[in-house]
Amino acid sequence: MKLFKLITSVCAVSAAFMFVACDDSSSASANDDEKLDCSVSDGVKVVSPKKGDSFKMGETITVVYGSDVQGSGYRFVFKTSEEDAGIDMLEESAGPEKPDGKTCYEQQVKLTEDVAEPTETAIIRVIPYEKTSKAGNSATFKVTK
Repeated sequence: MKLFKLITSVCAVSAAFMFVACDDSSSASANDDEKLDCSVSDGVKVVSPKKGDSFKMGETITVVYGSDVQGSGYRFVFKTSEEDAGIDMLEESAGPEKPDGKTCYEQQVKLTEDVAEPTETAIIRVIPYEKTSKAGNSATFKVTK
């Protein structure tokens, strides 16, 4: 009987945690109902943010990407347009060292004033540290005040 109560308690706590963790009222993330295709060979593919997405300054967003570039992680760069050199959104590299080219990976980034600005043509570029030429861009999205 004690084992049953323990399992029930663990399940209740886990369910509560999952409910809180999945609440995206303060951040935007990929829609769990749709299947994203992150498969890629010889590079990086960014599938979210998507064309037409809109975010506000200060908001945390989830970048969803796939890659098969082996190395020491990735840079996440905010660009105001295709021509913009961009600004790193994270202080350190992030992401897997041995991606498989099939899995979708997620990285949370925050649209703070020191790395982002309002624009109609925002892009997030995911750049592998070892092979920068294999980087991938998100679709253009909007950032508002």
